[in-house]
Amino acid sequence: MSIYDESASVEDKLEKAKLRQAKHNKETHSGAHNVKENVVGMARNIKDTSVDTAHVAADYVRHRMDDLRTSGTDTLEKVESRIQSRPAQSLAIAFVAGLLASFLLGRRSS
Repeated sequence: MSIYDESASVEDKLEKAKLRQAKHNKETHSGAHNVKENVVGMARNIKDTSVDTAHVAADYVRHRMDDLRTSGTDTLEKVESRIQSRPAQSLAIAFVAGLLASFLLGRRSS
C-alpha cells in the first residue's frame, strides 16, 4: 500500500466522518425542533383547558348566585309576610333577641 492510497483512505474516512456528523447534527436539530413543537402544543392545550375550566367555573358561580339571590328573596318575602300577619309576636321576638344580644355582648366587654 502506497502513501497515496493511505492518504486517500484517510480522506475517505474523514469525508465519511463529516457526513455522519452532518447527519447527526441534522437529526439533533430535527429532534430539538420536534421537542419545541411538542412543548408549544402542550402549552396551547393547557391554556385551552384552563380557559374552558374558567368558563365552566364562572357559569357555575353565576348560576349559584342567581339561586342564592332567588332563595334570599323568597325567604325575605316569607319573613315580611309573617311579621305583617303577627306584628305583636314579631315585636316580642325582636325585643327578646335584642336583650339576649345585649346581655351576651355586655358580658364580653367586661
